[in-house]
Amino acid sequence: MAYYAKISNQEFTVSESARLREAQSEKSVIENDNRASDGYVALYNMYGTKNTSDTLESLQAELNALYADRENPPAQEDVDALNTAIQTEKDTLAEEAQELLEQMKILEEEGTEDLVAEIETLNTAIANALCRVTAMYTGADEIVMVAGDSSAIQAEIEALEESKKDIDYTQDEEVVKAELEAIQVQIRAKLEEMNAVPQVEKDNTVYWEGYYGGCKRTSYNTQGGVHKLGGTPFRKNYAGVGYIYDPVRDAFYEEQPYASWTLDESTCYWQPPTPRPEEGVWYWKEDTTDWVDYVYINPDNNQPYPSWIWDTTNGGWNPPVDYPENHHPNEYSWNEEEQKWDSRI
Repeated sequence: MAYYAKISNQEFTVSESARLREAQSEKSVIENDNRASDGYVALYNMYGTKNTSDTLESLQAELNALYADRENPPAQEDVDALNTAIQTEKDTLAEEAQELLEQMKILEEEGTEDLVAEIETLNTAIANALCRVTAMYTGADEIVMVAGDSSAIQAEIEALEESKKDIDYTQDEEVVKAELEAIQVQIRAKLEEMNAVPQVEKDNTVYWEGYYGGCKRTSYNTQGGVHKLGGTPFRKNYAGVGYIYDPVRDAFYEEQPYASWTLDESTCYWQPPTPRPEEGVWYWKEDTTDWVDYVYINPDNNQPYPSWIWDTTNGGWNPPVDYPENHHPNEYSWNEEEQKWDSRI
């Protein structure tokens, strides 16, 4: 049984994807203008004439004329000479057509060089962008057993089959049969040898990742770059919904918990700048980048107003002035400018 993580880089490539669409659109506008130019139209019209030529039509007419008299077939050398001339003319026309296509391509892309370079850079950035794991699938085993390489034995069998042509079939029939049987004995032995070739493992990971669509295989027994059962670790960590997939590292890891923490390249675990004390219960305090022995909840990024204060013990943003007592939550709204609650009624 294998496990696959569905991934998406959409949240990490918003600006790049938007600019990519713009750049591609800008490139298309320039290319359309170039295709409408007199120079491009002239090349296009010339390209359309390369299906045939006066020379080719004349040669084909000469060839047809050779067969006009059915009672007197043409000499083969005359036919061969014309066919060679016809093929030469076709090759010349094909070369000229290819040259025109290349000229048209150059003219079509004129003025798009900067956009082409930018599009390539954007595509690379998108391909290397972080991805979010959005779902987990249980799928088919990626490793299958297939027949080992028996190409060398197969070549020997083919050589033996070919050797049957070297037998002198003018000999006595019994002698010929004996020689054929001797070769067949060798072939049967080679077939047995080929059937005995041990099977080997084939990794179908790429196939199954494509089959499930936008997925990356993940190893259930891999944690911190180590395989728990002594096998080969795969992509640093077993993935989970919400995890990050890093295409550059080809690794799964949890989202960065705090801005000051750094990723350990060997384990793909996030490490604090200050080591956690070994004993006791400790809480991370991001503003001082240290561990504290009291309950401390770091603030999130959802502060509703600049004046509101984060509750480091219970979490949540609180106003500097308490909400009026015994009133429905929707009866008052916060006035940030005057630092007070205003009645909605």
